[in-house]
Amino acid sequence: MGEGLLDLTKLAGFPVFMDDKGRLSFGEGAVQVEPDVRKLKDASSVLLYPDEDGPEILYWMYRGAGLAKDQRAIADSSLRFDLTVLSPGTIGSEYVKTVGHYHPRVPGQPWSYPEVYQVLHGKAHFLLQRGGEVTGQVEDFAVAEFEAGDILLIPPFYGHVTVNPADGYLVMANWICRDFSSSYEPIRLRKGVAYYDVEYKGQSIFMPNESYESHPKPRLIKPTDYPKLGLFRGQSMYTAWQNGADLGFLVKPSLQEDLWREMGLTPGGY
Repeated sequence: MGEGLLDLTKLAGFPVFMDDKGRLSFGEGAVQVEPDVRKLKDASSVLLYPDEDGPEILYWMYRGAGLAKDQRAIADSSLRFDLTVLSPGTIGSEYVKTVGHYHPRVPGQPWSYPEVYQVLHGKAHFLLQRGGEVTGQVEDFAVAEFEAGDILLIPPFYGHVTVNPADGYLVMANWICRDFSSSYEPIRLRKGVAYYDVEYKGQSIFMPNESYESHPKPRLIKPTDYPKLGLFRGQSMYTAWQNGADLGFLVKPSLQEDLWREMGLTPGGY
């Protein structure tokens, strides 16, 4: 694929390469996906310092990635595999981040749609919160500080944002149900999630977002394997799906109701 390209194939599970400007290219057999782009101006409503300068493009989203031969099976399973690249840098002192969203309830089920992420390159801060959409009362706020190979399960009822706290590009993959649209408005209306991830004296600190009524102390999510789901750190979750990992819970979360209960969640929400 040429010199100077970063090979992401091992963790991606199919031929993917990144150039020094954060752009992805796809090798033989892979779908040639064109990205959707989120620019600085698109994120102004959720930024701590919306009038400050930052990277013109905050991130690129490559939806429906994977091998061409797998696309029918992925679609028949109502799944979608995406790749996202976040630029390095800050807007003021706030690190580059996604705009964030919640997932809707599954029709006929008492759970909202979950999602699963894997870091392919760089470092990520995943910020998760339960509650806050209507009253501004956040019940739980969690931070996952993850590196390449780590996998994160976004459980039902959690809104989430991804932050790039590092000096280089962040590349991540996600599996998700393809049959719903995410809800962005609750986070936009409150100018972000309950905390901003900002740089202070070379370190990451979390600054409360005063648009919320409550700010639970952030808890740390440690990297872990998900043996019940067939997902393991350091192993491509695309390859895991190819090898039979059952991701049906992303479409019907009741299939993993015991897991949600282990995480302290109950049917019906909060």
